[in-house]
Amino acid sequence: MSTYFVSDIHGQNQAFQQALRNASFSPQRNDQLYVLGDMIDRGPESKEVLLDLLAMRDAYPGQVVLLKGNHEQMFEDWLLGRGNSENYLRFNGGDATIRSFLGNHPLRRAFIGSMPSEEAQDEARQFILSRYPQLLPALASLPLYVELPANPQTGAPAVLLVHAGIRPGIPLQQQSPEDLLWIREPFYLYYEGERPIVFGHTPVPKLPNYEGFGPWRRNNMIGIDGGAAYRRGVMLVEWPSLQSIFVPIHEVQSSPFVRM
Repeated sequence: MSTYFVSDIHGQNQAFQQALRNASFSPQRNDQLYVLGDMIDRGPESKEVLLDLLAMRDAYPGQVVLLKGNHEQMFEDWLLGRGNSENYLRFNGGDATIRSFLGNHPLRRAFIGSMPSEEAQDEARQFILSRYPQLLPALASLPLYVELPANPQTGAPAVLLVHAGIRPGIPLQQQSPEDLLWIREPFYLYYEGERPIVFGHTPVPKLPNYEGFGPWRRNNMIGIDGGAAYRRGVMLVEWPSLQSIFVPIHEVQSSPFVRM
């Protein structure tokens, strides 16, 4: 039985699946997988990543655990008609997710290259929600963090899993959702707590003094975002050894067709 962490897949399904194959990941053999958010957006197969992981979570509850990232929150907000749709669609890669869920629907063209009209967005929302009625409840069910207890058998310490990080000096139960989903420098520059924290959100090359291979480590912080959002790669990390499998995006090829 092995435990793996991954974060920020960002719709790069081929790289993600290759990482799982390279690790011989098998929930049937009681392997565990914790996904620290940002399963969607920017990449071409956001629908496949999200729906496949939700199906795996339902089939293996307790073994496959999915956390919410800021991109799942933005997608949920967009589906509900909340938030800043231009910020999501044009600047955070949400258009790729909408195209992924629209498949071959003619509306897909409205989400290529320019900001779609409000009418096109409303029609796309209605289509997606009618076709995938489980989507909103599934997104709402994603926790913002998970606390794993120590495991004397493997020597793993207790650890906090969270998408972006925490604000130092504030108890976990009082952390704001915005910080858990979005925080960067105030966390990874100043956290000095005793509890190990594994996080994504900030690609490891953008973290201080990254050495260029595997997870980023500083004190009790471990960053595992492989940079798939910027077409770098997907990183799968074994716990507690921190041995990693990294699959560069350029080494795999996304499906050349749109799957419905």
